[in-house]
Parts: sequence; structure tokens; C-alpha cells
Amino acid sequence: MSNLLKLGRGLTVAVITTSVLSGCSYVIKSGANIALNFGENHIVPPILKMDDVDMICNSGSSLTPVVMSTKDMGADPTRMAVLLYAASGMCAENQALEQELRYLRASKAGQVSEAQDARIEQKRWAAVAAERQYSGYQLFAKRWETKYKYHLGDSCPTMRNDLDQTIYMLGLISGLQAVTNDINSGGAVNVPKDIAGIVERSMTCLDNNKYWGVPNATRAVIWTLLPGAGDGKPDPYVTLKQSVQIGEQKGVRLSHALYAVAAQASGDDSKIRDALKTYDASRADDKPVNPDFKLLDAMAGVMIQGISDRYWTEHTGIRTEDGGMSTFWDEQNKSSELEDLFNSDGGAASEPAASDKTAAK
Repeated sequence: MSNLLKLGRGLTVAVITTSVLSGCSYVIKSGANIALNFGENHIVPPILKMDDVDMICNSGSSLTPVVMSTKDMGADPTRMAVLLYAASGMCAENQALEQELRYLRASKAGQVSEAQDARIEQKRWAAVAAERQYSGYQLFAKRWETKYKYHLGDSCPTMRNDLDQTIYMLGLISGLQAVTNDINSGGAVNVPKDIAGIVERSMTCLDNNKYWGVPNATRAVIWTLLPGAGDGKPDPYVTLKQSVQIGEQKGVRLSHALYAVAAQASGDDSKIRDALKTYDASRADDKPVNPDFKLLDAMAGVMIQGISDRYWTEHTGIRTEDGGMSTFWDEQNKSSELEDLFNSDGGAASEPAASDKTAAK
């Protein structure tokens, strides 16, 4: 039986217990906490080892309501829910991307109504993503401030285990993603913009080397996006490149995705191409993925693929071709022209004349 199915059945039992033992709050709370603790200890680690992002994001959409139902039983679903909200938010982001690509193609083809419809649909899905990510962030922020008796962004909690630190990092990233997607939706969710500043300060609480360069990479992205945030800070792109190296060495390439996000926001072709080529080079056989965090690495890959598809579609009307993160359309054209030159009848690659053959002998 799959771990996700076991979790679903366990939590379903807890929900049924609630209805049967409605007067026994201690029994209900204990049962819910047992189910959640089982999930955190025996289901979350195997999930993090999976690399099927689509499966996990769909599981996040289906299981989040069940996990969140334990909150009314007196249990604390925060650690499970933050991961599930993040996964479910990625599902909505992917839908928003599909509509954005449709918009770009329709715009290139002069199909006004199709482009308008795609843009409307894109904004709706961006709002769904922002809502899910903001829900995860709010849940995380409230629970961490209560548990550790501090205010997020003002000081650092003393987190004693790796799972708490990982959820802390994912919760902060969800908050930043919620801000971005809310902007893309036209402000439909009203996510507070000051979350970006809170995330920037809070990321200093994590060990940058331990967490694959993600803390400093996240801060660097905010320096590039938030006016004044980078004042007195190191060069953001130097910081991003340093973080990318750490992520590559550690086998979790979330920093690559953050570099690509910053590059895309800059609109600078050279930065976008460097980010994509850097990620493509990191997929070489001699650079293995961390087996304990394949999911996070795969999620980063999905983010980068989306950025690449958007970049290609803007310029060519199609998604990224095979090998398109390392060789772009104009570079491919140059290669094709050279091949045509050398393969032409009068070119350097043509069959040597008889006199040349004789001379060669």
C-alpha cells in the first residue's frame, strides 16, 4: 500500500472517530496527533525522496483538506500542511503557465479574443496558486511564532530538528511565491507585500551551506525584486552564482531555480540564458541528486522548465526544444548555416577533386 494511501486512510479514521466520539475531545485530539505524527515520521521522508512532482502536487490538492481537518480536533497539522500547500500551489502555477503560453502563442498569431481569454484564465490560476501558498505561509508563520515565542523576521527561533528547519524554509518560500502569484493575478488575493521583506530577514536564520544555498539565493532574488532591499548588500548575481555552486555540490538545485527566477525578472537575455545553461550543465551524469530530497530538486526542475518554455515561446512561439536550455534558436540557426556551408557542393566538406586525391597520395 502506498504511503499516501496509508496517510489518507489514517486521517479518514481520525475524521470518523471525531463524529463517533464527539464528546471525547482528548481521545479525538490524541488520535489526530498520532495520525499526523505517523505521517511526519514515516510518510514525509519518503515523499521527499520521490521525484514525481505531478503526482505529489495532485496528492497535495486532494489530501490538504483531510490534513487540515485535524486542526479542528485540536491537533497541529502545520508541518504536513505546509508541504502539501506548497505542492498544491505548484499544480495551480503549472496551470497558470499553460494559459500564459497560450496567451503568448495567440498574441503572436494575432488572435485577440484567444489571447484575452488566455490572460483571464492565467490570472485566475495565479490567484488559486497565491491563495494556496499564502494559506501555507500563514499557517506556518502563526504556528512558528506561537511555538518559538518570537516574531517572524525580527529574530530567529531555536529549531532543534531538521524537519522543522526544512518546513521553516518551505514556509518562507511559499510566502514569497504567494506575493509573486498575487501580483500576477492582479492582486486578487491581497497578499501583503511586506512578506518579501520578512522572508529576506528570516532566511538569515538558516545555515546557507546546509540548505543547498537556498537561504542566500532567496535573499538575493528579493534584493533584485524589492526596491531598496539590496542597499548595502552584496551583488545579488554574485550571491546567486555562489548559491548555485553549493546547490550543485549538495545535489538539490533549488538555488538554480531562484537564479532563473531573478534572471527572468531582469529581462536580460544573457542572464536568462546563463541561468538555463547553468542548470542544464548541472544535470550531467557525474552530478547526482541528493536521494533524500529528490522532490525539492524535481520541483526546482519544473520551475526552470517553465521559465525556459516561457522564454522560448516569447521568441519562437513553441516550447523549449530538446537540448533547448543549452542551445537556443538563434544559436541553432548559426549551427545550421555552418552545416549548410560545409555540406554544400563547393564547400570545405565536399568530395576532394581527383587532383587533390593524387596530391594527397
